[in-house]
Amino acid sequence: MSGFLDFLISKIKRKNFDSIEDALFKRKYEYFKSLLANNNKALVLISSLEDLVLEHRTFDYNEIVSQCEQLISTVYDISEDVNAISGGKYSGLFEATEKIGISILHEFMDKRELESAEWAISLKDLTRDKYYEVGGKAANLGEVLNRVGLSAPSGFSITAYACHQFLKQGGISELVKKKLKNLSVSDTEKLNNICAEIKAAIMSAPLPRDLEESIMQELGLIQQKHGSTIRMAVRSSATGEDSESSFAGQHSTLLNVPPDSIIQAYKEVVASTFNPRAVFYRRSKGYRDTDVVMSVLCLIMVDSASSGVLYSVNPTSEQDDDLYISANWGLGVSVVDGSMPTDFWRFSRESGKVVSSEIKLKKEMIIMDKEQGIVTREVPADFQNAPCLNQKQIETLVDYALKLEKHFSWPVDMEWAVDKDGTVLMLQARPLNRIQEDYEDDESIEHDLSHHDLILEGGMTACSGTATGPAYHVQSDHNLSAVPEGAIIIAPQTSPRFVSIMSRISGIITDVGSVTGHMSSVAREFRLPTLVATSNATKLIPNYQVITLDATRKKVYSGEIQSLLRQAKPVNLMKDSPVWKLVHKTIKKIIPLNLIDPKKCNFIPAGCVTLHDIVRFSHEMAMREMFNLSRDISTGRYRSTHLDTDPDLKIEILDLGGGLKSITPESKATPGHILSMPFKALLTGMFNENVHWATPADLDMMEFASIMKKKVMEEPGPKTRMSRPNYAIISKEYLNFNASLGYHYVTVDAYCSKFVNDNYITFSFKGGAADVLRRTRRAGLIGAILKKLGFRVELNGDMVRGEMKKYDCKRLGDRLDHIGRLLGSILLLDMVLSSDQEIDWYVEQFMKGNYTFTSEPAGHK
Repeated sequence: MSGFLDFLISKIKRKNFDSIEDALFKRKYEYFKSLLANNNKALVLISSLEDLVLEHRTFDYNEIVSQCEQLISTVYDISEDVNAISGGKYSGLFEATEKIGISILHEFMDKRELESAEWAISLKDLTRDKYYEVGGKAANLGEVLNRVGLSAPSGFSITAYACHQFLKQGGISELVKKKLKNLSVSDTEKLNNICAEIKAAIMSAPLPRDLEESIMQELGLIQQKHGSTIRMAVRSSATGEDSESSFAGQHSTLLNVPPDSIIQAYKEVVASTFNPRAVFYRRSKGYRDTDVVMSVLCLIMVDSASSGVLYSVNPTSEQDDDLYISANWGLGVSVVDGSMPTDFWRFSRESGKVVSSEIKLKKEMIIMDKEQGIVTREVPADFQNAPCLNQKQIETLVDYALKLEKHFSWPVDMEWAVDKDGTVLMLQARPLNRIQEDYEDDESIEHDLSHHDLILEGGMTACSGTATGPAYHVQSDHNLSAVPEGAIIIAPQTSPRFVSIMSRISGIITDVGSVTGHMSSVAREFRLPTLVATSNATKLIPNYQVITLDATRKKVYSGEIQSLLRQAKPVNLMKDSPVWKLVHKTIKKIIPLNLIDPKKCNFIPAGCVTLHDIVRFSHEMAMREMFNLSRDISTGRYRSTHLDTDPDLKIEILDLGGGLKSITPESKATPGHILSMPFKALLTGMFNENVHWATPADLDMMEFASIMKKKVMEEPGPKTRMSRPNYAIISKEYLNFNASLGYHYVTVDAYCSKFVNDNYITFSFKGGAADVLRRTRRAGLIGAILKKLGFRVELNGDMVRGEMKKYDCKRLGDRLDHIGRLLGSILLLDMVLSSDQEIDWYVEQFMKGNYTFTSEPAGHK
C-alpha cells in the first residue's frame, strides 16, 4: 500500500497543494503507512510464536524471548501510530501495552534463586521431600532406603544449593550465560568448543571453603563407620534428572574414587552439566541451563559380583507388562553404556516365572582395582557362558521392582548390584517412560521384498519404528559433527555421545548394547528407530549404502523400501518441560484474540488483555480514522461510502480519486459504481455465480460446536461476524482491501496501471475458527492455490503471504478475480480439513471451479 500512497503524496507535492486538508491527509498517511507496516510485522511475529509452540515442535527458549521482545516493541509503535492518526484518542493503549509487556517479560526473567540450604546431606536423611535440594537420583534412592526399606550403599548428597554457590562465587554462572546465549545446539563443532571452555573454567575454580569442609565432614563420618580405605562412586543427581526426562547417560559418573580425590571428582561431575550431549539434550527437551543445577550423590562403591538394570515393564510397548533384566559380571557400567554383551531375562508377572532368557558369552568384565581404578579383566573361563544371576537373585530383583512400583505408582527403571556376599543393593530408581505407540504396525501385513536383499536379521529392539537412509559407520572416537543429515549410524556399541546428533539422524544400529542402556532410553524419548545387540552389523552393512531399518521386526534391507516405512506422529520432546510450561503460560498473554466485535462494549483500550488485542484494536481504529477523512476534509477530494452487496459484506469504501462513479452523498455504492480496476476484478470473483459465501456443506456442526466451545458461547456466530465492517481504500488503479471474513483476516493490496513495472498484488491471510493445527492446514491449502496462480508464497503458521509483481493489468485482473473466489470458498474450511492428505484434492477442485467442494476427497469422512 505504501508504494501507491507515496506516489499519491508526490502528486500532491507536484501540484503545490498547500491547503490544511492536504497537510492533514499527508500527516495521517505517514502514520497510517507506519501502522500498516508494524501491523504486518506484529502479525508475522504472533504467527511465528504460535507456530513454534505447536504440539509437535521443538523450540529454542532464547528465540522465544527475542521474538516476544520484538513483538512488545512493535505493539508499542502501533499504539503510537494510531494515537498520532487520531490525535491522541486512544492514550489508554500505552498503559495496556506496558502492562501486558511487563507481565510477559517478568515471566521470562530468571527469578530462580535457590534458597539457602545445607551444603551436604547424609543419604539416611533423604527422602523424596528433598527432591529440589538434591535432585531426583539422590532423593529417589533416599526414599528407597528410608521409606521402602530396601538395601542401598551408605553415602551422602552434595546439594544443588552448594553447586549454585560454587558456580556463582567462581564467576562461572556469568560465563555460562554469556557463552551459551543464542548458541545453536545443532552446530556440533561450536557446541563442543564452548562446552570445553566452560568445563575447563569449572575444573580450575576453587570450591567455597564451607562447601569443601562439608564434603570432607560427610566423607569422614562414612570412613569412621566403614574404614579409611573405602572407594566412592560420585554420581550426577541434577535437578530435573530422573523425572519425565531421564537425562540418561548425559552427565558423568566417576567410579572407584579414593577419598583424597573426592573434591576433584565432585568438580568433574559438576562440569559434566556442560557435556555437549547434556546441553543438546536439555535444550531439545525444554530445559533452560538454569533449570538444571547439579547435585552430586556420593556412595560407597559396591565391589560387585554382578550388576545391571531392571525395567518393570516393556518400554517399547504399552501392551507388555513383563519385567526385563539385563546383567553382567562385575560393575554395571558395561550394561548402561552398552559396551559389552549382557545376559537378559524376561520375567512374566502373570505366571511369576522367567519366560525367556539369553545368556551371552561374556569374555570380559569391569571391576574395581585399588591401584588402577576401574579396569577391564577377563572373565574366568568357567563363568564366561554361565548366567550372572541365579534364580533367587532374579526373584529378589523382581520383588524389589514390584515394591517400588507400588510405592512410587509408576513403572521403574532401577540399577542394582549384587555384592560378593550375594546381597542385592539398590543403586538407582527412576520413572520408566514408555513410548506411546503412534501407529498400528500390523506385523501380519506381507510386503513384496523380492527386489530387496535382507542384509541383517536379529538383535534387540531398543526403539521400534522404521527408517531409511545411507548407512554411516561411527567409531568410539568419531567426529560426530561429520555425520550427514538423515544417516543411519552403524556402530560397534551404543554410546550416550550419539544423543547430540539424534535430531538429524534417521536411526541407530549397533553390534553390542541393551534395551536397558542409557542410549536406548534416550533413543526412545526421541522416537528414533534403534536396533542393538545385532553382533555383526558393522561387518554386514556396507558404509554409505542406502538401507531400510525395520527396528520393530529386527531386520535391515538394502535400498529404500517405501512400503515398510510408517509415518509416526511427530514427537513432542518438550511437552510438560519447564520451558514448555513457561512459554505456554506466557503466550496466553500474546496470541488469543478477545476483541472480536467492534460493536461490543469491551472494544476499548481497557478491554485489551493480549498483545493481539492491541494490534486488532489499533488496526480497526486506524481504518476508521482514515475513513473519516471525508468528515475532516471539506473539499470532497476523499469520499467514503458503503458498498451495497448481496450478501451484505459490510464493505466501507474510501475513494482517493477516480475509484467510484459520481453518486449522491446519501446514496450507497453498488458494484456497478466501481471504477477501480483492481477492486472491480476482486468483486467479480467474490460474487462469482459459483461462489456461495456459505458454511461448507460437509461441515459437521457437532464437531464445529465441540471445537468452538467457548467461541460459540462467548463470540458472535459466523453470520454475525460477516456483518462486521470491512474496508476498501481505492483509486482508479489502486486497491487496499482489509477484511474480517468469518474468523479470519484478509488484506489485498494491488496496483494495476499501464506501467507494468509498477504493477503488483500482495495478499495476506491469517486466523480461523479452529485450533492452530487446523488453521495452519488451511493456510497450507491457500498457499498451494496461490502458487498454482503464480504467486510467490510465504507460510508462517496460520498466516499466508502471497506476492505477484510486474504483470500487465489483464493478468493481474484475472488473479484478483481468483482471489475473490478464494475468499468466498474457504469460509470455515479449516473446520473441514481433517488431514494434510486432503489438501491436494481441495486445490484440484478449486482450480476446476468447484468452489463449494461438494464431492468428498478420498478417505474423507
